[in-house]
Amino acid sequence: MALISVTELQQLIADTLSARRRTPERENIALLQANNRVLARDIQAGINIPAADVSAMDGYALPAAARAGSRWRIIGESAAGHAFSGDIPADGCIRIMTGAVVPDGCRCVVMQENTESGEGILTVTQDTAEGSNIRRAGEEVASGDTVLSAGRILRDADIMLLAALGFHAIPVWRKITVAVLSTGDELREPGTPLTSPEQIYDSNRHTLLARLSRLPVDTIDLGQAPDDPGQLEALLTQAAAQADVIITSGGVSVGDYDYLRDAVDHIGTIHHYKVAMKPGKPFVFGSLSESCWYFGLPGNPVSGFAGFDIFLKPALWSLAGADPVPEPLRFSAILTQPVKKSPGRADMQRALIRRDEAGNWLAEPAGEQDSHRVLGVSRANAYLVLPSESGPLPAGATVLVQPFTEAFL
Repeated sequence: MALISVTELQQLIADTLSARRRTPERENIALLQANNRVLARDIQAGINIPAADVSAMDGYALPAAARAGSRWRIIGESAAGHAFSGDIPADGCIRIMTGAVVPDGCRCVVMQENTESGEGILTVTQDTAEGSNIRRAGEEVASGDTVLSAGRILRDADIMLLAALGFHAIPVWRKITVAVLSTGDELREPGTPLTSPEQIYDSNRHTLLARLSRLPVDTIDLGQAPDDPGQLEALLTQAAAQADVIITSGGVSVGDYDYLRDAVDHIGTIHHYKVAMKPGKPFVFGSLSESCWYFGLPGNPVSGFAGFDIFLKPALWSLAGADPVPEPLRFSAILTQPVKKSPGRADMQRALIRRDEAGNWLAEPAGEQDSHRVLGVSRANAYLVLPSESGPLPAGATVLVQPFTEAFL
């Protein structure tokens, strides 16, 4: 297969997933567990917010608009949770607190700062128009309003809204199941000794599992598989019966011992491999059954790290029911150092971004850009998103950056 662009592969994945989209199962979960889950149906408000006319300020509720210098008798008080009950005479007023119910018959609230009081008498020191400082019942949310739509990824502010509306259980799509596998006879588990120079620790699988923990997925850790075609096929076949998605690292290039691509092609279908992106050219997208998708990441850890951000995250959100699928935050920054690049492939270089005293975003490469350099990724907080046609760039050039969201509070 020929190389295709990053945009073309993203669109191919999106279109292929959409053509075989299965509606996830719905479940009701407690509100406190709903953060970062995908809403399964539209949410309509069952109450008004505010539930009644309430005061926007600490002050005094009056039965009419007030002129500066007018005097009123203070006859009672309305506090949050303790509304005033009773009739208010034409020359009377009620001491009222922020959020308290405005008594029937009151037409405005005078801010405390615009009053003087003593011996039960209030003097207004500034004109106050009818309706001032009153939040009307239902002015923010009216009962029956659709406040959240199906497909939304719920976040902290949504939990606040849902709690304010009295919801304690929320309908969401069930988590999808993602299996993770590393391949390579050279791999060893962290915490065990390396007994020969050709052995390395398996960083890819642990990175994938850590990154998946931020998504609405259940994971299956398949561990490490040897470079054996028969064992790989058997393991993939078994995993495909349990998982919605299988992600592997290593074994998808064109080397003599890169068996995974052949195993996937034998069991299921490869929809595409090889993308014009650096790092991460050998990226495999396929399916192992009608219900199990396959993503094969390169063995070099930085290639897999970038491939996850550019291709896997939007695909997994789509499969989890998100609509629309979230797009990464990107914005412009000014290079403080020259950048090396050859035209031909899009480049996701690791970078450090910061703001100067004037508020401009600045960017610089985070060390050497080889796809095996894990220290540079750990030090970086963003990608430089360099298009395929771009060549080397001088200091002072404007570039597009994509922050690592977890690196910013």
